[in-house]
Amino acid sequence: MSLFEIIKPAAAMVTQPVPMDPYASAVLNRILGLPRNAPVMECTLTGPVLKANQNILIALAAPEGHLGLPVWESIPVPAGETVDLRRLGGTSRIYFAVRSDGDEPSRFRLRTESLIRIKTKPDVPLSWADAEIQLTDQTFRILPASDRRGIRCQGAQKIKGGREIAPEPMTYGAIQLPPSGDPVIVGPDGPVTGGYRRVATVAFSGLRRLAWLMPGEQVRFTKITPEAALNHVACLEEALARDLMPC
Repeated sequence: MSLFEIIKPAAAMVTQPVPMDPYASAVLNRILGLPRNAPVMECTLTGPVLKANQNILIALAAPEGHLGLPVWESIPVPAGETVDLRRLGGTSRIYFAVRSDGDEPSRFRLRTESLIRIKTKPDVPLSWADAEIQLTDQTFRILPASDRRGIRCQGAQKIKGGREIAPEPMTYGAIQLPPSGDPVIVGPDGPVTGGYRRVATVAFSGLRRLAWLMPGEQVRFTKITPEAALNHVACLEEALARDLMPC
């Protein structure tokens, strides 16, 4: 028997080995005592209604104050009880992990002050940027056509210098500039090769900030050094090991 059944499905719900926010799944799995890279459910724009088939623990990741349920901690759900995750309240996605509530269940929560929590959506850092391309001098709006394949941005001014090129390798966080002048940030489900000029790369720590942006929200890019980008990752890894507390 499965741990739960889906009473009402989400608009878009997938089990993700590569989440938009790389640290959301790691935290939830640590909270529940699961392997760090265990798959979690990623829901976009709206979540599902779940019914527990047995006593389970769930853990939810979402920005502060958007879900109406506790986040970044374990929540016991008795057999037969339903959990409504449809009310996202202004955030683009949620993550949830589930495990059986055994004899010695994990009961952890993330410290309130931990930097892993998503409280604001500040500037997104670029760990590499082409000096010829001015991405850091204006604010961009996230377009509705954005998804896990690519986050599409539009600024008040078109960025010059975009062009088609011979296909080259792409990775999550690469910023392509097509001839239209509107940047596209490659998502985790994006192509492994791309035919538009790659003009910048989002720092790994900045990918999680992009994950929570809604269509219509604005984002600014900030250039940082590769050394600073690595330091950001080190700080997040330290927080992941340090900031989980028993409930």
